[in-house]
Amino acid sequence: MGTANRVWEQERKRQRRPAAHRRTAGGRHTDRAVLGPAEKRRLMQLVVCLALFFAVFFGKGIFPERMSELRVQLLSAIRQDTDFQAAFSALGQAVSEGEPVTEALGILWGDGLEESGDSFYDQQAAILCGLQPAQEELWTDALTMVAGTPQPKEPEPTSSPEAEPEPTPEPVPAVEHVAYDGPTLPDNATMDKYNLSALGVGETVTPALGWVSSDFGWREHPVDGGEKFHNGVDLAVNTGTDVLAFAEGTVDYIGDSPVYGLYLQLSHAGGLKSFYCHCDKLCVQQGQSVAAGEKVAESGATGNATGPHLHFELKLNGTLLNPLYYIETQ
Repeated sequence: MGTANRVWEQERKRQRRPAAHRRTAGGRHTDRAVLGPAEKRRLMQLVVCLALFFAVFFGKGIFPERMSELRVQLLSAIRQDTDFQAAFSALGQAVSEGEPVTEALGILWGDGLEESGDSFYDQQAAILCGLQPAQEELWTDALTMVAGTPQPKEPEPTSSPEAEPEPTPEPVPAVEHVAYDGPTLPDNATMDKYNLSALGVGETVTPALGWVSSDFGWREHPVDGGEKFHNGVDLAVNTGTDVLAFAEGTVDYIGDSPVYGLYLQLSHAGGLKSFYCHCDKLCVQQGQSVAAGEKVAESGATGNATGPHLHFELKLNGTLLNPLYYIETQ
C-alpha cells in the first residue's frame, strides 16, 4: 500500500510540472523554453543586426567601395517585412563560399520596392523607433560606421519679399534761375543762383557777420552819386573785425588802392574767386594757401568808404554772382 501511494504521488508531481520540463530517457531534465512567434521574430532581428554589424565592420576595410551601395540596401531591407531566418542562412552560406556579402543580402529586399524620398537620417530615425534597446544600439553603431556622424540639415533659404525701390530724388539743378525785372545787368553779372557743386567748392564760411549796408546790383553811389552797378555786397562791421576766407584756396593777389583801400583776392577750385576790400589790415601774402574760415584780414574803412565795412565779391569764371545767396547776414 505504501509503495502504491508513493507511485501515485510521483505521478501527480510529474503531471503538475510545466510542459517545458521533461525527463529524458537517461533521467535528465531538459530546460527548453517555448518561444512564441513575436519572441522568435525579435530574437531573429537581434541576430541579423549583430551579423550586419560585423559585416559592416569587416566590410569597411575589405571592400569600402561598396559601402555606399550596402547602406542603401540595408535601409530598404529594414523597412520591409523580411524573412530574417532565410536572410541569415543566405548570409552564412555566402561567407563560407567566399561570395560578396552585398549579393548575399539580396534576400533582404526584392524587386519593386518603392523608392522613398526620405533622407538617410530620416530613415534611420524611423528604423530606430521600431527596435528594442539592444537592437537599437547595434544598428546605430553600424549606421554610424557606414554613413559617418550625421550632419545637421541646413535650413532652406526663405525668399524675402522684394523691397520696393526707393524713389530716386530729383537732381538739384546746378543753376537756379532767379526772376529779375530791374535794369539790364552788365554782361559779366547774373542774378541766377549756383549750387555749391556748380561753384566747385565744399565748405563755405561767411567772411564777416554784419548787416547789409549796400546790396548787389544797381544803386546810387554813396560817395560819387549817380547810378552805378555794385559788384558785391557791403557788410557793416566794426573796424578790426576778423575777415575769414570764404572757402579753401590760394591768395591770388593783395594790394592797396584809393578806391578799394587794402584788398586781397582768393582763388578757389572750379574757377571761383572771392574779393575782400576796405580792410584795415592784411594777414596773408600772395601765393599763400588758406583753409575755409581762416583769418585773412581785419575790416576797416580804407579807400573810398563812408565807414567801416567789408566789401565782398564772388566771381565764377569771370561772372559776378550775388554773394547774399551764399553767406549769412544780420
